[in-house]
Amino acid sequence: MIMHGPMSAGSVEEEINTLRQVLLAKEKHSAELKRKLGLSPLNELKQNLTKGWQDVQTSNVYKKTQETLSVAGQKTTAAFSTMGTVLSRKLGDMRALPFSNSFG
Repeated sequence: MIMHGPMSAGSVEEEINTLRQVLLAKEKHSAELKRKLGLSPLNELKQNLTKGWQDVQTSNVYKKTQETLSVAGQKTTAAFSTMGTVLSRKLGDMRALPFSNSFG
């Protein structure tokens, strides 16, 4: 809306009240359309959460973090595997020692 000249306080208040009424009517109309379409607040929340999660999963930060955690998991698995192999070998070596049979 283009204004020509100053508005009085009364006309500004009137404009604000008119805009509030228009907004309220549009919100009621929106709510009625959503109801007719079967969109409850809970369904909208579910859709928003699903969309938000999809956005997160396709973000570069998420992909990079997922990749980093995957590599860290692989390295951890490899380290535990190596440690298990070393421990098995050491236990085998200890069993072969003569003093290990003297405790039975």
